[in-house]
Amino acid sequence: MTGTSAWLRQNSRKTRRPLALTIALGELSGILLILQTALLARIADAVIFWHAGLASLAGIFAALIAMAPARLLVTWVTRRVSFECASVVKRDVRRDLTERLRALGPIALAGMRTGEVVTIAVDAVEALEGYYSRYLPQRALSTLLPFTLLAAVFPLDWISGLVLVLTAMFLPVTMIVIGEESHIRNQRLWATLARLSGRFLDILQGLTTVKMFGAARREAAEIERTSDEYRVATMSVLKIAFLSSFMLELLSAVSIAIVAVLSGLRLMAGAMQFSRAYFILLAAPEYFLVLRTLGTFYHMRMEAMSVAERIIGFLDTAALTRSPARHPVATLSPGAEACGITFDSVTISYAERTVLEDLSFQVAAGSHVGLTGPSGIGKSTILSVILRFLDPASGRVLVDGSPLDLLDRKGWFQRVAWLPQKPTLFHGTIRDNIRLGLAGASEDEVRLAARQACADELSLDAIVGEGGQGLSRGQIQRVALARLFLRRPSLVLLDEPTAHLDPASAEQVSAGIETLARGRTMIVVTHRGSAGMERTLALESGRMRESE
Repeated sequence: MTGTSAWLRQNSRKTRRPLALTIALGELSGILLILQTALLARIADAVIFWHAGLASLAGIFAALIAMAPARLLVTWVTRRVSFECASVVKRDVRRDLTERLRALGPIALAGMRTGEVVTIAVDAVEALEGYYSRYLPQRALSTLLPFTLLAAVFPLDWISGLVLVLTAMFLPVTMIVIGEESHIRNQRLWATLARLSGRFLDILQGLTTVKMFGAARREAAEIERTSDEYRVATMSVLKIAFLSSFMLELLSAVSIAIVAVLSGLRLMAGAMQFSRAYFILLAAPEYFLVLRTLGTFYHMRMEAMSVAERIIGFLDTAALTRSPARHPVATLSPGAEACGITFDSVTISYAERTVLEDLSFQVAAGSHVGLTGPSGIGKSTILSVILRFLDPASGRVLVDGSPLDLLDRKGWFQRVAWLPQKPTLFHGTIRDNIRLGLAGASEDEVRLAARQACADELSLDAIVGEGGQGLSRGQIQRVALARLFLRRPSLVLLDEPTAHLDPASAEQVSAGIETLARGRTMIVVTHRGSAGMERTLALESGRMRESE
Protein backbone atom coordinates (compact mmCIF):
# COMPACT_ATOMS: atom_id res chain seq x y z
CA MET A 1 0.00 0.00 0.00
CA THR A 2 2.82 2.41 0.88
CA GLY A 3 4.62 1.73 -2.40
CA THR A 4 1.40 2.26 -4.32
CA SER A 5 0.72 5.58 -2.60
CA ALA A 6 4.30 6.69 -3.28
CA TRP A 7 3.93 5.78 -6.96
CA LEU A 8 0.69 7.78 -7.24
CA ARG A 9 2.28 10.76 -5.48
CA GLN A 10 5.34 10.56 -7.70
CA ASN A 11 3.16 10.76 -10.81
CA SER A 12 1.17 13.63 -9.31
CA ARG A 13 4.34 15.77 -9.28
CA LYS A 14 4.12 15.89 -13.06
CA THR A 15 0.80 17.73 -12.75
CA ARG A 16 1.75 20.41 -10.21
CA ARG A 17 0.88 23.40 -12.37
CA PRO A 18 -2.45 22.21 -13.80
CA LEU A 19 -3.36 20.78 -10.39
CA ALA A 20 -2.60 24.08 -8.63
CA LEU A 21 -4.63 25.94 -11.27
CA THR A 22 -7.54 23.52 -10.84
CA ILE A 23 -7.53 24.08 -7.07
CA ALA A 24 -7.34 27.86 -7.48
CA LEU A 25 -10.24 27.85 -9.92
CA GLY A 26 -12.26 25.62 -7.58
CA GLU A 27 -11.65 28.03 -4.71
CA LEU A 28 -12.68 30.94 -6.94
CA SER A 29 -15.90 29.13 -7.81
CA GLY A 30 -16.56 28.62 -4.09
CA ILE A 31 -16.04 32.31 -3.35
CA LEU A 32 -18.45 33.25 -6.14
CA LEU A 33 -20.97 30.83 -4.63
CA ILE A 34 -20.67 32.49 -1.21
CA LEU A 35 -21.21 35.90 -2.79
CA GLN A 36 -24.26 34.60 -4.66
CA THR A 37 -25.67 33.16 -1.46
CA ALA A 38 -25.10 36.41 0.41
CA LEU A 39 -26.84 38.42 -2.34
CA LEU A 40 -29.77 36.00 -2.41
CA ALA A 41 -30.18 36.22 1.38
CA ARG A 42 -30.08 40.01 1.18
CA ILE A 43 -32.76 40.05 -1.54
CA ALA A 44 -35.04 37.72 0.47
CA ASP A 45 -34.64 39.80 3.64
CA ALA A 46 -35.33 43.08 1.79
CA VAL A 47 -38.42 41.75 0.01
CA ILE A 48 -40.00 39.84 2.91
CA PHE A 49 -39.33 42.18 5.83
CA TRP A 50 -38.70 45.59 4.24
CA HIS A 51 -41.04 45.31 1.24
CA ALA A 52 -38.35 46.59 -1.11
CA GLY A 53 -39.24 47.14 -4.74
CA LEU A 54 -37.52 45.93 -7.87
CA ALA A 55 -35.97 49.31 -8.59
CA SER A 56 -34.15 49.45 -5.29
CA LEU A 57 -32.83 45.90 -5.76
CA ALA A 58 -31.83 46.25 -9.43
CA GLY A 59 -28.10 46.50 -8.64
CA ILE A 60 -28.16 43.41 -6.44
CA PHE A 61 -30.12 41.45 -9.05
CA ALA A 62 -27.62 42.51 -11.74
CA ALA A 63 -24.67 41.35 -9.62
CA LEU A 64 -26.45 38.03 -8.86
CA ILE A 65 -27.19 37.38 -12.52
CA ALA A 66 -23.66 38.35 -13.61
CA MET A 67 -22.14 35.79 -11.25
CA ALA A 68 -23.98 32.88 -12.94
CA PRO A 69 -22.05 32.97 -16.26
CA ALA A 70 -18.86 33.75 -14.32
CA ARG A 71 -19.25 30.55 -12.30
CA LEU A 72 -20.17 28.63 -15.44
CA LEU A 73 -16.99 29.81 -17.16
CA VAL A 74 -14.84 28.99 -14.12
CA THR A 75 -16.40 25.51 -13.92
CA TRP A 76 -15.74 24.86 -17.63
CA VAL A 77 -12.10 25.96 -17.37
CA THR A 78 -11.69 23.88 -14.20
CA ARG A 79 -12.83 20.73 -15.96
CA ARG A 80 -10.55 21.36 -18.91
CA VAL A 81 -7.53 21.92 -16.68
CA SER A 82 -8.35 18.93 -14.44
CA PHE A 83 -8.60 16.74 -17.53
CA GLU A 84 -5.10 17.92 -18.46
CA CYS A 85 -3.88 16.74 -15.03
CA ALA A 86 -5.03 13.21 -15.79
CA SER A 87 -3.96 13.18 -19.44
CA VAL A 88 -0.36 14.05 -18.53
CA VAL A 89 -0.12 11.13 -16.11
CA LYS A 90 -1.91 8.67 -18.40
CA ARG A 91 0.34 9.58 -21.31
CA ASP A 92 3.50 9.09 -19.24
CA VAL A 93 2.35 5.82 -17.65
CA ARG A 94 1.25 4.41 -20.99
CA ARG A 95 4.60 5.45 -22.50
CA ASP A 96 6.44 3.67 -19.66
CA LEU A 97 4.37 0.53 -20.22
CA THR A 98 4.97 0.65 -23.96
CA GLU A 99 8.71 1.14 -23.52
CA ARG A 100 8.84 -1.74 -21.05
CA LEU A 101 6.93 -3.99 -23.47
CA ARG A 102 9.31 -3.02 -26.27
CA ALA A 103 12.30 -3.75 -24.05
CA LEU A 104 10.93 -7.17 -23.12
CA GLY A 105 10.68 -8.29 -26.72
CA PRO A 106 8.43 -10.97 -28.22
CA ILE A 107 10.05 -13.91 -26.40
CA ALA A 108 9.14 -12.62 -22.93
CA LEU A 109 5.75 -11.35 -24.13
CA ALA A 110 4.90 -14.79 -25.46
CA GLY A 111 4.70 -16.01 -21.87
CA MET A 112 2.15 -13.36 -20.92
CA ARG A 113 -1.57 -13.42 -21.57
CA THR A 114 -2.40 -10.81 -24.18
CA GLY A 115 -5.76 -9.99 -22.62
CA GLU A 116 -4.22 -9.19 -19.25
CA VAL A 117 -1.52 -7.02 -20.84
CA VAL A 118 -4.16 -5.10 -22.82
CA THR A 119 -6.32 -4.66 -19.71
CA ILE A 120 -3.39 -3.14 -17.82
CA ALA A 121 -2.22 -0.93 -20.70
CA VAL A 122 -5.71 0.36 -21.57
CA ASP A 123 -8.36 -0.08 -18.88
CA ALA A 124 -6.07 0.18 -15.85
CA VAL A 125 -4.39 3.34 -17.13
CA GLU A 126 -7.76 4.90 -17.96
CA ALA A 127 -8.93 4.14 -14.41
CA LEU A 128 -6.25 6.54 -13.11
CA GLU A 129 -8.08 9.52 -14.63
CA GLY A 130 -10.59 9.94 -11.81
CA TYR A 131 -7.83 10.03 -9.20
CA TYR A 132 -5.83 12.82 -10.85
CA SER A 133 -8.63 14.85 -12.44
CA ARG A 134 -11.19 14.66 -9.62
CA TYR A 135 -9.96 13.18 -6.35
CA LEU A 136 -6.72 15.15 -5.93
CA PRO A 137 -8.30 18.56 -6.72
CA GLN A 138 -11.32 17.75 -4.57
CA ARG A 139 -9.12 16.68 -1.66
CA ALA A 140 -7.47 20.09 -1.63
CA LEU A 141 -10.79 21.89 -2.12
CA SER A 142 -12.35 19.90 0.73
CA THR A 143 -9.84 21.64 2.99
CA LEU A 144 -9.97 25.12 1.50
CA LEU A 145 -13.67 25.60 0.70
CA PRO A 146 -15.10 24.44 4.07
CA PHE A 147 -12.75 26.82 5.88
CA THR A 148 -13.78 29.59 3.49
CA LEU A 149 -17.45 28.89 4.22
CA LEU A 150 -16.79 28.66 7.96
CA ALA A 151 -14.97 31.98 7.78
CA ALA A 152 -18.22 33.46 6.45
CA VAL A 153 -20.51 31.59 8.88
CA PHE A 154 -18.71 32.03 12.23
CA PRO A 155 -18.91 35.86 12.30
CA LEU A 156 -22.65 35.59 11.69
CA ASP A 157 -23.43 32.75 14.13
CA TRP A 158 -20.78 30.80 16.04
CA ILE A 159 -23.30 28.16 17.18
CA SER A 160 -24.17 27.12 13.63
CA GLY A 161 -20.49 27.15 12.72
CA LEU A 162 -19.68 24.86 15.64
CA VAL A 163 -22.44 22.42 14.62
CA LEU A 164 -21.03 22.30 11.08
CA VAL A 165 -17.50 21.61 12.36
CA LEU A 166 -18.52 18.86 14.81
CA THR A 167 -20.79 16.98 12.41
CA ALA A 168 -18.28 17.22 9.56
CA MET A 169 -15.73 15.31 11.65
CA PHE A 170 -17.72 12.09 11.15
CA LEU A 171 -17.47 12.22 7.35
CA PRO A 172 -13.73 11.37 6.98
CA VAL A 173 -14.14 8.45 9.40
CA THR A 174 -16.99 7.10 7.30
CA MET A 175 -14.96 7.45 4.11
CA ILE A 176 -11.93 5.65 5.55
CA VAL A 177 -13.88 2.73 7.05
CA ILE A 178 -15.99 2.09 3.96
CA GLY A 179 -13.16 2.99 1.57
CA GLU A 180 -10.86 0.23 2.82
CA GLU A 181 -13.51 -2.38 2.11
CA SER A 182 -14.03 -0.79 -1.30
CA HIS A 183 -10.31 -1.13 -2.01
CA ILE A 184 -10.33 -4.85 -1.27
CA ARG A 185 -13.33 -5.42 -3.52
CA ASN A 186 -11.83 -3.29 -6.28
CA GLN A 187 -8.72 -5.49 -6.28
CA ARG A 188 -10.93 -8.55 -6.66
CA LEU A 189 -12.85 -6.83 -9.47
CA TRP A 190 -9.72 -5.98 -11.49
CA ALA A 191 -8.28 -9.46 -11.05
CA THR A 192 -11.51 -10.94 -12.39
CA LEU A 193 -11.57 -8.48 -15.32
CA ALA A 194 -7.98 -9.33 -16.29
CA ARG A 195 -8.73 -13.05 -16.15
CA LEU A 196 -11.91 -12.64 -18.21
CA SER A 197 -10.14 -10.47 -20.81
CA GLY A 198 -7.32 -12.97 -21.22
CA ARG A 199 -9.70 -15.91 -21.50
CA PHE A 200 -11.98 -14.19 -24.01
CA LEU A 201 -9.10 -13.05 -26.24
CA ASP A 202 -7.49 -16.49 -26.17
CA ILE A 203 -10.75 -18.07 -27.29
CA LEU A 204 -11.22 -15.53 -30.08
CA GLN A 205 -7.70 -16.13 -31.37
CA GLY A 206 -8.21 -19.89 -31.28
CA LEU A 207 -11.84 -19.94 -32.38
CA THR A 208 -11.12 -22.26 -35.33
CA THR A 209 -9.44 -24.80 -33.07
CA VAL A 210 -12.25 -24.55 -30.51
CA LYS A 211 -14.87 -25.29 -33.18
CA MET A 212 -12.77 -28.06 -34.70
CA PHE A 213 -12.61 -29.99 -31.42
CA GLY A 214 -16.24 -29.31 -30.50
CA ALA A 215 -15.34 -27.29 -27.40
CA ALA A 216 -17.48 -24.25 -28.23
CA ARG A 217 -20.21 -25.00 -25.68
CA ARG A 218 -17.70 -25.72 -22.94
CA GLU A 219 -15.79 -22.48 -23.59
CA ALA A 220 -19.03 -20.49 -23.81
CA ALA A 221 -20.06 -21.89 -20.44
CA GLU A 222 -16.68 -20.94 -18.97
CA ILE A 223 -16.96 -17.38 -20.29
CA GLU A 224 -20.48 -17.17 -18.90
CA ARG A 225 -19.25 -18.35 -15.50
CA THR A 226 -16.39 -15.82 -15.46
CA SER A 227 -18.72 -13.05 -16.65
CA ASP A 228 -21.11 -13.83 -13.83
CA GLU A 229 -18.20 -13.72 -11.39
CA TYR A 230 -17.27 -10.30 -12.77
CA ARG A 231 -20.89 -9.14 -12.46
CA VAL A 232 -21.01 -10.21 -8.80
CA ALA A 233 -17.71 -8.40 -8.11
CA THR A 234 -18.98 -5.25 -9.84
CA MET A 235 -22.25 -5.25 -7.89
CA SER A 236 -20.26 -5.78 -4.70
CA VAL A 237 -18.23 -2.62 -5.39
CA LEU A 238 -21.40 -0.68 -6.29
CA LYS A 239 -23.04 -1.85 -3.06
CA ILE A 240 -20.19 -0.34 -1.06
CA ALA A 241 -20.36 2.85 -3.13
CA PHE A 242 -24.10 3.24 -2.52
CA LEU A 243 -23.67 2.51 1.19
CA SER A 244 -20.99 5.18 1.42
CA SER A 245 -23.19 7.72 -0.40
CA PHE A 246 -26.12 6.89 1.89
CA MET A 247 -24.05 7.44 5.03
CA LEU A 248 -22.67 10.75 3.74
CA GLU A 249 -26.15 11.96 2.78
CA LEU A 250 -27.55 10.90 6.16
CA LEU A 251 -24.87 12.72 8.14
CA SER A 252 -25.28 15.84 5.99
CA ALA A 253 -29.06 15.81 6.34
CA VAL A 254 -28.87 15.41 10.11
CA SER A 255 -26.36 18.25 10.41
CA ILE A 256 -28.39 20.62 8.23
CA ALA A 257 -31.53 19.72 10.17
CA ILE A 258 -29.80 20.58 13.48
CA VAL A 259 -28.66 23.94 12.06
CA ALA A 260 -32.18 24.64 10.77
CA VAL A 261 -33.86 23.79 14.10
CA LEU A 262 -31.43 25.88 16.16
CA SER A 263 -31.73 28.83 13.76
CA GLY A 264 -35.54 28.57 13.73
CA LEU A 265 -35.80 28.55 17.53
CA ARG A 266 -33.61 31.63 17.79
CA LEU A 267 -35.56 33.37 15.03
CA MET A 268 -38.78 32.79 16.97
CA ALA A 269 -37.13 34.15 20.12
CA GLY A 270 -35.88 37.20 18.22
CA ALA A 271 -32.24 36.33 19.01
CA MET A 272 -31.16 36.03 15.37
CA GLN A 273 -31.63 38.05 12.19
CA PHE A 274 -33.44 36.45 9.26
CA SER A 275 -30.78 37.40 6.67
CA ARG A 276 -28.08 35.66 8.72
CA ALA A 277 -30.16 32.54 9.34
CA TYR A 278 -31.18 32.34 5.69
CA PHE A 279 -27.55 32.71 4.50
CA ILE A 280 -26.40 29.95 6.86
CA LEU A 281 -29.20 27.60 5.73
CA LEU A 282 -28.27 28.21 2.10
CA ALA A 283 -24.53 27.78 2.77
CA ALA A 284 -24.81 24.62 4.91
CA PRO A 285 -25.77 22.28 2.02
CA GLU A 286 -22.88 23.66 -0.04
CA TYR A 287 -20.54 23.10 2.90
CA PHE A 288 -21.46 19.43 3.05
CA LEU A 289 -21.64 19.09 -0.73
CA VAL A 290 -17.90 19.67 -0.91
CA LEU A 291 -17.28 16.96 1.67
CA ARG A 292 -19.80 14.57 0.11
CA THR A 293 -18.17 15.04 -3.26
CA LEU A 294 -14.84 14.09 -1.71
CA GLY A 295 -16.51 10.98 -0.32
CA THR A 296 -17.77 10.10 -3.79
CA PHE A 297 -14.36 10.67 -5.34
CA TYR A 298 -12.70 8.70 -2.53
CA HIS A 299 -13.84 5.56 -4.33
CA MET A 300 -11.82 6.76 -7.31
CA ARG A 301 -8.79 6.80 -5.03
CA MET A 302 -9.50 3.22 -3.98
CA GLU A 303 -9.87 2.16 -7.60
CA ALA A 304 -6.66 3.99 -8.52
CA MET A 305 -4.85 2.19 -5.69
CA SER A 306 -6.07 -1.15 -7.03
CA VAL A 307 -5.05 -0.52 -10.64
CA ALA A 308 -1.75 1.09 -9.55
CA GLU A 309 -0.84 -2.13 -7.75
CA ARG A 310 -1.43 -4.07 -10.97
CA ILE A 311 0.56 -1.57 -13.04
CA ILE A 312 3.47 -1.56 -10.57
CA GLY A 313 3.38 -5.36 -10.38
CA PHE A 314 3.54 -5.60 -14.16
CA LEU A 315 6.41 -3.09 -14.38
CA ASP A 316 8.34 -4.92 -11.66
CA THR A 317 7.77 -8.30 -13.32
CA ALA A 318 8.87 -6.90 -16.67
CA ALA A 319 11.99 -5.42 -15.08
CA LEU A 320 12.94 -8.80 -13.59
CA THR A 321 12.24 -10.63 -16.83
CA ARG A 322 14.80 -8.61 -18.75
CA SER A 323 18.38 -8.08 -17.62
CA PRO A 324 19.42 -4.45 -17.13
CA ALA A 325 20.43 -2.73 -20.35
CA ARG A 326 24.06 -1.73 -20.67
CA HIS A 327 24.92 1.71 -21.89
CA PRO A 328 25.75 1.57 -25.62
CA VAL A 329 29.37 2.50 -26.28
CA ALA A 330 30.00 0.98 -29.72
CA THR A 331 28.65 1.94 -33.12
CA LEU A 332 28.63 0.14 -36.43
CA SER A 333 30.55 1.58 -39.33
CA PRO A 334 28.14 3.59 -41.47
CA GLY A 335 27.26 2.39 -44.93
CA ALA A 336 28.51 -1.17 -44.39
CA GLU A 337 26.80 -3.60 -46.79
CA ALA A 338 27.38 -6.69 -44.66
CA CYS A 339 28.46 -7.56 -41.14
CA GLY A 340 29.97 -10.63 -39.50
CA ILE A 341 28.44 -12.47 -36.52
CA THR A 342 30.44 -14.42 -33.92
CA PHE A 343 29.06 -16.54 -31.07
CA ASP A 344 31.74 -17.02 -28.41
CA SER A 345 30.87 -19.65 -25.75
CA VAL A 346 27.28 -18.46 -25.56
CA THR A 347 24.83 -20.05 -23.12
CA ILE A 348 21.16 -19.23 -23.62
CA SER A 349 18.49 -19.84 -20.99
CA TYR A 350 14.88 -18.82 -20.68
CA ALA A 351 11.70 -20.18 -19.13
CA GLU A 352 13.94 -21.63 -16.36
CA ARG A 353 15.78 -24.01 -18.69
CA THR A 354 19.02 -23.94 -20.65
CA VAL A 355 18.38 -24.08 -24.39
CA LEU A 356 21.94 -23.76 -25.73
CA GLU A 357 25.15 -24.15 -23.75
CA ASP A 358 28.68 -22.99 -24.58
CA LEU A 359 27.80 -22.42 -28.26
CA SER A 360 30.49 -21.06 -30.58
CA PHE A 361 30.39 -20.44 -34.33
CA GLN A 362 31.14 -17.68 -36.81
CA VAL A 363 29.35 -16.24 -39.83
CA ALA A 364 31.63 -14.17 -42.06
CA ALA A 365 30.49 -10.84 -43.45
CA GLY A 366 28.66 -11.27 -46.76
CA SER A 367 28.30 -15.06 -46.42
CA HIS A 368 25.04 -17.01 -46.70
CA VAL A 369 24.63 -19.66 -43.99
CA GLY A 370 21.89 -22.21 -43.40
CA LEU A 371 21.05 -23.45 -39.88
CA THR A 372 19.57 -26.93 -39.73
CA GLY A 373 18.63 -29.32 -36.96
CA PRO A 374 15.65 -31.03 -35.31
CA SER A 375 12.66 -28.98 -34.17
CA GLY A 376 13.09 -27.44 -30.73
CA ILE A 377 16.89 -27.71 -30.78
CA GLY A 378 17.33 -23.90 -30.57
CA LYS A 379 17.70 -22.63 -34.15
CA SER A 380 15.08 -19.88 -33.77
CA THR A 381 16.57 -19.06 -30.38
CA ILE A 382 19.86 -18.15 -32.10
CA LEU A 383 17.99 -15.66 -34.30
CA SER A 384 16.27 -14.23 -31.21
CA VAL A 385 19.66 -13.59 -29.59
CA ILE A 386 20.96 -11.85 -32.71
CA LEU A 387 17.76 -9.75 -32.77
CA ARG A 388 18.34 -8.93 -29.07
CA PHE A 389 15.04 -10.47 -28.08
CA LEU A 390 17.03 -12.66 -25.65
CA ASP A 391 20.16 -11.92 -23.65
CA PRO A 392 22.79 -14.68 -23.28
CA ALA A 393 23.26 -16.01 -19.78
CA SER A 394 26.99 -16.14 -20.45
CA GLY A 395 29.39 -15.72 -23.34
CA ARG A 396 29.53 -13.02 -26.00
CA VAL A 397 27.91 -12.26 -29.34
CA LEU A 398 30.10 -10.05 -31.54
CA VAL A 399 29.16 -7.96 -34.57
CA ASP A 400 32.25 -7.10 -36.61
CA GLY A 401 34.24 -7.54 -33.39
CA SER A 402 31.99 -5.29 -31.25
CA PRO A 403 29.89 -6.80 -28.42
CA LEU A 404 26.26 -6.93 -29.52
CA ASP A 405 24.94 -5.81 -26.12
CA LEU A 406 27.00 -2.61 -26.35
CA LEU A 407 25.57 -1.58 -29.71
CA ASP A 408 22.82 1.02 -29.84
CA ARG A 409 19.61 -1.00 -30.03
CA LYS A 410 17.83 1.36 -32.42
CA GLY A 411 20.82 1.53 -34.74
CA TRP A 412 21.18 -2.26 -34.71
CA PHE A 413 17.51 -2.78 -35.61
CA GLN A 414 18.01 -0.51 -38.61
CA ARG A 415 20.78 -2.83 -39.83
CA VAL A 416 18.86 -6.10 -39.38
CA ALA A 417 15.93 -7.54 -41.36
CA TRP A 418 13.95 -10.52 -40.05
CA LEU A 419 11.35 -12.65 -41.80
CA PRO A 420 9.61 -15.10 -39.41
CA GLN A 421 7.57 -18.14 -40.36
CA LYS A 422 4.31 -16.27 -39.84
CA PRO A 423 4.81 -12.54 -40.47
CA THR A 424 2.16 -10.15 -39.18
CA LEU A 425 0.10 -7.94 -41.47
CA PHE A 426 -2.21 -5.27 -40.10
CA HIS A 427 -5.55 -3.99 -41.30
CA GLY A 428 -4.94 -1.44 -44.04
CA THR A 429 -3.60 -1.23 -47.56
CA ILE A 430 -0.75 -3.35 -48.85
CA ARG A 431 1.16 -0.11 -49.35
CA ASP A 432 0.84 0.73 -45.63
CA ASN A 433 1.95 -2.76 -44.65
CA ILE A 434 5.06 -2.57 -46.87
CA ARG A 435 5.88 0.91 -45.52
CA LEU A 436 6.25 -0.56 -42.04
CA GLY A 437 9.73 -1.53 -43.20
CA LEU A 438 10.71 2.12 -43.62
CA ALA A 439 8.49 4.94 -42.43
CA GLY A 440 8.26 7.72 -44.97
CA ALA A 441 9.32 5.61 -47.95
CA SER A 442 8.38 7.15 -51.28
CA GLU A 443 5.88 5.63 -53.69
CA ASP A 444 8.67 4.63 -56.09
CA GLU A 445 10.58 2.91 -53.28
CA VAL A 446 7.48 0.96 -52.22
CA ARG A 447 6.80 -0.17 -55.81
CA LEU A 448 10.43 -1.19 -56.29
CA ALA A 449 10.37 -3.22 -53.04
CA ALA A 450 7.15 -4.96 -54.13
CA ARG A 451 8.69 -5.81 -57.50
CA GLN A 452 11.90 -7.15 -55.94
CA ALA A 453 9.82 -9.33 -53.57
CA CYS A 454 7.75 -10.69 -56.49
CA ALA A 455 4.65 -9.03 -55.00
CA ASP A 456 4.10 -6.51 -57.78
CA GLU A 457 1.01 -8.37 -59.07
CA LEU A 458 -0.82 -7.22 -55.93
CA SER A 459 -2.53 -3.82 -55.93
CA LEU A 460 -0.88 -1.51 -53.42
CA ASP A 461 -4.30 0.04 -52.72
CA ALA A 462 -5.89 -3.32 -51.86
CA ILE A 463 -7.22 -3.54 -48.29
CA VAL A 464 -6.17 -6.53 -46.21
CA GLY A 465 -7.68 -7.60 -42.93
CA GLU A 466 -5.98 -8.14 -39.60
CA GLY A 467 -3.35 -10.85 -39.89
CA GLY A 468 -3.40 -10.60 -43.71
CA GLN A 469 -6.99 -11.74 -44.08
CA GLY A 470 -7.85 -11.86 -47.79
CA LEU A 471 -4.35 -12.89 -48.91
CA SER A 472 -2.86 -16.34 -49.38
CA ARG A 473 0.03 -17.52 -47.21
CA GLY A 474 2.47 -16.98 -50.09
CA GLN A 475 1.18 -13.44 -50.74
CA ILE A 476 1.53 -12.57 -47.04
CA GLN A 477 5.12 -13.84 -47.09
CA ARG A 478 5.97 -11.75 -50.17
CA VAL A 479 4.44 -8.57 -48.73
CA ALA A 480 6.52 -9.11 -45.59
CA LEU A 481 9.58 -9.74 -47.76
CA ALA A 482 8.97 -6.39 -49.50
CA ARG A 483 9.34 -4.70 -46.12
CA LEU A 484 12.85 -6.12 -45.85
CA PHE A 485 13.87 -4.62 -49.19
CA LEU A 486 12.85 -1.17 -47.93
CA ARG A 487 15.14 -1.50 -44.93
CA ARG A 488 18.32 -2.07 -47.00
CA PRO A 489 19.73 -4.28 -44.21
CA SER A 490 23.28 -5.41 -43.58
CA LEU A 491 22.12 -8.70 -42.04
CA VAL A 492 19.13 -10.80 -43.17
CA LEU A 493 17.62 -13.38 -40.80
CA LEU A 494 15.06 -15.83 -42.20
CA ASP A 495 13.15 -18.36 -40.11
CA GLU A 496 11.66 -21.07 -42.34
CA PRO A 497 10.66 -18.50 -44.98
CA THR A 498 9.08 -21.08 -47.35
CA ALA A 499 7.49 -23.32 -44.71
CA HIS A 500 3.80 -24.17 -45.30
CA LEU A 501 3.91 -22.71 -48.83
CA ASP A 502 2.90 -24.48 -52.04
CA PRO A 503 5.72 -25.07 -54.56
CA ALA A 504 4.78 -22.11 -56.78
CA SER A 505 4.63 -19.66 -53.86
CA ALA A 506 7.84 -21.08 -52.37
CA GLU A 507 9.61 -20.53 -55.70
CA GLN A 508 8.50 -16.88 -55.84
CA VAL A 509 9.55 -16.23 -52.23
CA SER A 510 12.90 -17.94 -52.84
CA ALA A 511 13.49 -15.74 -55.88
CA GLY A 512 12.87 -12.63 -53.80
CA ILE A 513 15.19 -13.88 -51.06
CA GLU A 514 17.94 -14.55 -53.61
CA THR A 515 17.70 -10.92 -54.77
CA LEU A 516 17.70 -9.62 -51.19
CA ALA A 517 20.77 -11.69 -50.23
CA ARG A 518 23.12 -10.11 -52.77
CA GLY A 519 25.93 -8.30 -51.00
CA ARG A 520 24.48 -8.99 -47.55
CA THR A 521 25.07 -11.45 -44.73
CA MET A 522 22.21 -13.95 -44.50
CA ILE A 523 21.33 -16.62 -41.95
CA VAL A 524 18.48 -18.98 -42.86
CA VAL A 525 16.82 -21.43 -40.47
CA THR A 526 15.46 -24.25 -42.61
CA HIS A 527 14.17 -27.82 -42.57
CA ARG A 528 14.01 -28.21 -46.36
CA GLY A 529 17.76 -28.34 -46.83
CA SER A 530 20.12 -25.48 -47.51
CA ALA A 531 20.36 -25.38 -51.29
CA GLY A 532 21.99 -22.17 -52.46
CA MET A 533 23.74 -21.59 -49.13
CA GLU A 534 27.52 -21.22 -49.03
CA ARG A 535 27.71 -23.05 -45.71
CA THR A 536 25.40 -25.23 -43.68
CA LEU A 537 25.68 -25.40 -39.90
CA ALA A 538 23.93 -28.27 -38.18
CA LEU A 539 22.81 -27.82 -34.58
CA GLU A 540 22.84 -31.08 -32.61
CA SER A 541 22.60 -31.47 -28.82
CA GLY A 542 23.46 -27.81 -28.28
CA ARG A 543 26.61 -28.03 -30.43
CA MET A 544 27.23 -26.54 -33.86
CA ARG A 545 29.04 -28.50 -36.56
CA GLU A 546 29.77 -27.91 -40.23
CA SER A 547 27.42 -29.97 -42.39
CA GLU A 548 28.38 -31.53 -45.70
